[in-house]
Amino acid sequence: MPATPEEMQTLVGAYEATYPRMARALADLLLRGNVILEEHRLLDDPVGDAFEAFVFKMLDEQGIGKEQFAATLMAFERLRNTIDQLDQLPP
Repeated sequence: MPATPEEMQTLVGAYEATYPRMARALADLLLRGNVILEEHRLLDDPVGDAFEAFVFKMLDEQGIGKEQFAATLMAFERLRNTIDQLDQLPP
């Protein structure tokens, strides 16, 4: 049976409580931005490099270390995968 809205909120709430809001936002931005750039065949272009540099510049300006960001990014990917798997469970 799929997860209830309360269970989903528990998963999301745990992620949000563990990682800083700016790190979460930049993780989401990096993943979505890379998908968009890939769709337009710009990810392996100087535009892709500039986009990544922008994300890392923002992290630096916000005082978020690369290790903390990497942990946030991995947790975000796990959260998305978990939600996708739960959404696929039969009712």
